Amino acid sequence: MPAMPQQTERTWLYGRRFDLMLIVGVLALALVLGGVASLSAELFATILLLDFWLLAYPHVASTFTRVACDRGRVRQHWVLLFALPPLVFGGTAALTLGAGVLALNTLYFTWQTWHYTRQSYGIARAYARKAGEPLRGDNLSTLLIYLFPLWGYLHRAAQGHDTFYGMPLFLPAIPTWFEYIVAGTTLAVFAAWVFRALKSRCRSSLPHNLFVLSHIVISTVSYLVMGDITEGWLFINIWHNAQYLLFVWAANVRRHHQAQPVTWFSRLCQPRRALWYAIVCFVLGGLFYSLLGAILGRSTWNILPLVLIGHMAVNFHHYLIDAVIWRRRKRIELPT
Repeated sequence: MPAMPQQTERTWLYGRRFDLMLIVGVLALALVLGGVASLSAELFATILLLDFWLLAYPHVASTFTRVACDRGRVRQHWVLLFALPPLVFGGTAALTLGAGVLALNTLYFTWQTWHYTRQSYGIARAYARKAGEPLRGDNLSTLLIYLFPLWGYLHRAAQGHDTFYGMPLFLPAIPTWFEYIVAGTTLAVFAAWVFRALKSRCRSSLPHNLFVLSHIVISTVSYLVMGDITEGWLFINIWHNAQYLLFVWAANVRRHHQAQPVTWFSRLCQPRRALWYAIVCFVLGGLFYSLLGAILGRSTWNILPLVLIGHMAVNFHHYLIDAVIWRRRKRIELPT
């Protein structure tokens, strides 16, 4: 991970080198690993395991660096940290008890699609604000960010998929003609977006346009190109996890740059300690999920192992925390 510069270029969030890693590097990683995983069942299992331990678990752990890294943050977010988890776990268990694995798996697939899209929207808006006037109130890019996942979701529904990760899945019955309408609308908006980008030739819009394009590519590959719904999901999951880790690390560096008073976490969140930050997230994520599996794995429910409910509840809790902590509009730049 590159060192964070003291001053960033005006059109990049954190500097050209870091941003290209966030946009191009993460996309390349997802496409390569997802492509390797699609070659065989054995490779898929291996890549999935690596994704869980090296990206997914640390990415969930990194969420808590935003809400629980010091006493002030814990006091500010105590509802999210202590009151919300039992409610989410209870709701997840009740949903599964009442409607079975079908409802649980359907909620997960649908919610994670929305969650990934919202992350892209948030980062795209950060780039748009850095670009300034050329992209102020950029509704065209916002439409694209939402339309491609929507088209992908409807495409999966029209394909008639009824399983996801070997568990039952419900997707609405979508007639082909309706998918074609959404697809045509999406492609028309994309054509207008490309025309605008080529016509303006505004250098300040380049980082934003690159990010939006990366979102389009990964959504297209994950939901439209890949025939298998589970294999396709792995592409965008790797992309989302790696991107989130980098983005949160950079946000923490920005927040703790020249922080006073100095704490262990502010020391950790310095540009040249990125590797140690990654190790801490890896260890915390691994310990948490190992402990979760050890505790819940010893008990079984009459429908399915409690460990599955526990893992899903952690995902849902993470989605809710993200919806709260990233909702406020903030300037994304380092102090000079």
